[in-house]
Amino acid sequence: MAALLLLAQPALAENRPLTLAVANSTCQLMGQITQRFSVQYGTPVRTICKSSGRLAKGLMGGAIRADYYLSANKRWMDKVILGGLVASEQVSTPWGNRLVIAAPSSSPLQLSSLEELAEDAVSKILIGDPSTAPFGRYAKQALRKNDLWQRVRPKISTRKHITLLADHLAAAGAGSVGILFATNITQAHTVLLQIPEKNHRKVRYYGAPLKQSTLPALATQFSAYLQQEEIKLLAQQAGFQNITAKAP
Repeated sequence: MAALLLLAQPALAENRPLTLAVANSTCQLMGQITQRFSVQYGTPVRTICKSSGRLAKGLMGGAIRADYYLSANKRWMDKVILGGLVASEQVSTPWGNRLVIAAPSSSPLQLSSLEELAEDAVSKILIGDPSTAPFGRYAKQALRKNDLWQRVRPKISTRKHITLLADHLAAAGAGSVGILFATNITQAHTVLLQIPEKNHRKVRYYGAPLKQSTLPALATQFSAYLQQEEIKLLAQQAGFQNITAKAP
């Protein structure tokens, strides 16, 4: 413990926060985790929450400076590895998630299959922007897998990140549904259908310290901190699936 506290002392001396660039779907959970980390190791923590793709582009383009990156899919982590920002051997996979179809809590809609998205009762389908938001990419994979993408495309409306989609879905009309992660469902939503994982790539998060970090020891310590049992339990209580420590 003494050694860990020593790691935090340079950050305290210079008043530099450990900066985390994390997938928007984990933002609420990260708030709880960083609060504990900050108290335990005596260092301030700053969190940047955006879609994984927007974070990766910002990191690679120099618009975002951070010490640790967490992506909601392997694609964007691979891009930052290829960009020389992350060492592949330092990547871990702390959690998984599930994809669901939801509607506003007052919605009369009921769904028993993905195919019913093509029916007239569903007038709008909200998904994340597949080009930058992993939950949108997973949704597109599921729709394509079931030969639905072209059929329902006129109904699709995209949002740049999952928090925005969840907010818009809560206030949407009776014929609206959204495809999002189970962990972002609130009391303002009702889950209509859980999408079986066979319909899309497994939802996994990939995290690693960034080579550009000005606090590399702390960034590495934070990565290890996510594997502690108390943090795994916290993530599980928030609806995330616990995965093995090392990335596949």
